[in-house]
Amino acid sequence: MRSYDKTCIPNKDGCTDTIKKEGVKRRRLIVNKYDLITMWGKLQGAIDRFSKIAQPGEEQEATNSKPRKFTYGRPEFLQLNDDEVQVCQDIYTRPIIVPRDEMLLLRTAGYAEVINGGKSKLNEDQSTSKQFFIKKKSVRNGAASTEIPLEPITDGGPMNEIPVTYFAIFDGHAGPDAAVMASKLLHKLIEEKLNGVKDFIFEIAGPTKGQLGESKHDSKSISIHSLVIGALEQSFISMDQQIIDEKQNYTISGGCAVIVALFLLGKLYIANAGDCRAIYCNKKVTVQLSNDMTPHYERQRIMIQAMTRPELIGEDFTYNEYTRRITRNDIGKRILYRGPMMTGWSYKVADEDDLKVPLIFKLGGKSRLMQTIGVSRGFGDHDLRVFDSRIYLKPLLSAVPEVKVFDLKSNVEDAVLVMASDGLWDVITTEDVRTTVYNVLNQSRKDDPKRYEQNLQGILKGIHIYKVSYKVYIFTRYPKRYTYLQGILKGIHIYKVS
Repeated sequence: MRSYDKTCIPNKDGCTDTIKKEGVKRRRLIVNKYDLITMWGKLQGAIDRFSKIAQPGEEQEATNSKPRKFTYGRPEFLQLNDDEVQVCQDIYTRPIIVPRDEMLLLRTAGYAEVINGGKSKLNEDQSTSKQFFIKKKSVRNGAASTEIPLEPITDGGPMNEIPVTYFAIFDGHAGPDAAVMASKLLHKLIEEKLNGVKDFIFEIAGPTKGQLGESKHDSKSISIHSLVIGALEQSFISMDQQIIDEKQNYTISGGCAVIVALFLLGKLYIANAGDCRAIYCNKKVTVQLSNDMTPHYERQRIMIQAMTRPELIGEDFTYNEYTRRITRNDIGKRILYRGPMMTGWSYKVADEDDLKVPLIFKLGGKSRLMQTIGVSRGFGDHDLRVFDSRIYLKPLLSAVPEVKVFDLKSNVEDAVLVMASDGLWDVITTEDVRTTVYNVLNQSRKDDPKRYEQNLQGILKGIHIYKVSYKVYIFTRYPKRYTYLQGILKGIHIYKVS
């Protein structure tokens, strides 16, 4: 039997052939740079199928000597000391961490977290829970914050101040710094932007709570919804810009997807920049409140931007989309494709440009932008580059959130709001979440103070659950009643709305 030399020898015409020499069979193979990029994408997917991979650039390495803007830690309401933070990073025992003082979580909210199974050394995700006022009169002496103690919020009465309740999840990747910084500052920016338009909000809201309407300014009809949405959008943009500015003096590694729930004047605002997700469910139905901001979902925005600014994608990528990978054998033949301005598919004759790597590539059920990152919106990632190139991805990423508004004054009996990072939705459907939540709730009495302390084993990543019923909160002000799900494997919030 002849021996076989498996060495790959590239030939000059790019073809694969087989030759025999001195009893040795050699295979000639050429691998072009587009194939290398594809293989790198596949390697990333095999190593970490459930995460958004980030490849930092040289600039990030140069910042190692810079101090961090904020010291790493877990959410403030957990009140962990340095030793406890180290313990909760154990990827083998993976202890479940819950707040010592549940009153530190606003308005009957519960929380629990556990580190991932070894994807990163640190838990890169963060969570924040805050409550503050939009005050009709300016705060004296230039006070920087109007955060308020944990008290029930009720309708009615004079409209002198508007309470705002804020919850957020920051799903970090490629380093914890961006998520830590955003968790410390984003709510302050939102408070600042809301107070910046408070005169319009109070003018539209009327003299008492619950009297909402519209006002005309410069021939434009302005609603409170549009003012709050604008404040959220501006806050997200400012947060990302602040990360850019602070990177001149501080180490701020990685990036993060973010989802915010804002409760204001009987409305729920969901602001999502990334692939975290929020759902509303009751005993009968489940409604998805946010869209996953993945490269595939945002393909048209990204591809149009690449078409108008081709320097952003270099010479190795194409902004067209194909039903399969195009090979040299397809040159001169008809192939199916979809251009940036198209929603449907059409035919074209394949040429050399079609051999380039598609800008958006679906691998293992998840789409990736330039085969590098699986999320198209969020904070940070300013040093993120395509493997072995000078192409930066940040110009194609966006920090602007998609904001949706929901009325909490109807259909909220026994309703639950679930906010979770993509790791949850990778392994469980929204319907399964609803079923699991209500199976736990149905196993206990409504007056049982431990009712919401049952755990949900088997959910693999972060889940934030906010109880959305007006009815029960009137009779209890203690969050402990609603802090079930302590056994979930990542962050948990349960929230009662009224």
